[in-house]
Amino acid sequence: MLLTNWRFWLALVVSALFMLLLLYQVDLGEIRSALLEANYLYVAPAIALYFVAVYFRSVRWRYLLSPLRTFPVNRLYPVIVIGYMANNLLPARLGELARSYYLARRENFNASAALATIAVERVYDGVTLLAFAAVSAPILFMLGQFDGGGGVSRTAWILVGGLMVVLFLGALVFLTCLAVVPRFLNFVQWCTNVIPARWGRNQVQSLVLTFVEGLKVLSSPRQHLALFVFSLPVWLLESSTYYLVGYAFGIDQLFSSVWVFLLVVLLLTATSNLATSLPTAIGGIGPFEVVAQQTLLALGVGASVGAAYAGFVHLIALWLPVNLAGLALVWKQNLSIKELTGGGEIPEPPLEQIDQPSGRTGQSMEDVS
Repeated sequence: MLLTNWRFWLALVVSALFMLLLLYQVDLGEIRSALLEANYLYVAPAIALYFVAVYFRSVRWRYLLSPLRTFPVNRLYPVIVIGYMANNLLPARLGELARSYYLARRENFNASAALATIAVERVYDGVTLLAFAAVSAPILFMLGQFDGGGGVSRTAWILVGGLMVVLFLGALVFLTCLAVVPRFLNFVQWCTNVIPARWGRNQVQSLVLTFVEGLKVLSSPRQHLALFVFSLPVWLLESSTYYLVGYAFGIDQLFSSVWVFLLVVLLLTATSNLATSLPTAIGGIGPFEVVAQQTLLALGVGASVGAAYAGFVHLIALWLPVNLAGLALVWKQNLSIKELTGGGEIPEPPLEQIDQPSGRTGQSMEDVS
């Protein structure tokens, strides 16, 4: 049961602590005024753009899965929606597991290989967001937009940014080496040998091998470039949601031009989503709001207005709609949380049964050298 899971309660506590930190810095009366004065005509198109971004996520996932099997985008779209719903409602990013297990159940596919493609997707999300920050932050700094100050020092921003670069680029290098360097896979095999046989060493090694099969898309620089290109419309469309909600709250009027506001939105999209990349809170609630508000505060936006905007764009424009859509799909298909997280009988076909054009199918880990 979810309510007896310690990870759920830990994530709930983390979310609550971050939200209390946010509320400590703001005036509730000013938040109320910001919410009352917002122009909600922009909200519906903002939400629609988010679902278009999800469509482009489906296009990118189709490309990630293509070395193993070709899926129609309309088959992947509901899987992604359900996965995002599960990610928002379950602790420790269990939505990633839910998505891979649901694809396995729905399409008779290998869940471990699907999970590998999701890992690549997440890494490229981080790389794309870092690129947004690398473009927008220096220009905003040169334009003097950071003179507004804020509660977080520039040194802290630089340290956190450096940590994110190391985290995501390190993960990208690790996954690429696992995909294309046989000696690296042999090293991973050697590491798994320390697992006692009675604890499932053979099963772990089999999972590693099928996971590596899901990394085939990382086999060349051209494919890396294609993944980055596929990631751009995903995040540009999602940042459009931030942009329109910013108009709703009048935040655009605080900057000198529409181009400056566009750069602000790119930076805000990057910082707020990078803050939720670690599985510390349920649905990113808390860390997202605090980091988004601190980003706006550093750019001269008032603490209360920034908090109202951050909470609205996250909970109302991004979090709630995809959850409702995901729950509707789960209800329509008569699924349960247990089934989505692999508690039910999930088909796990061997890679020989997966329609794939090429690869190291059927090899044991010892054969890869």
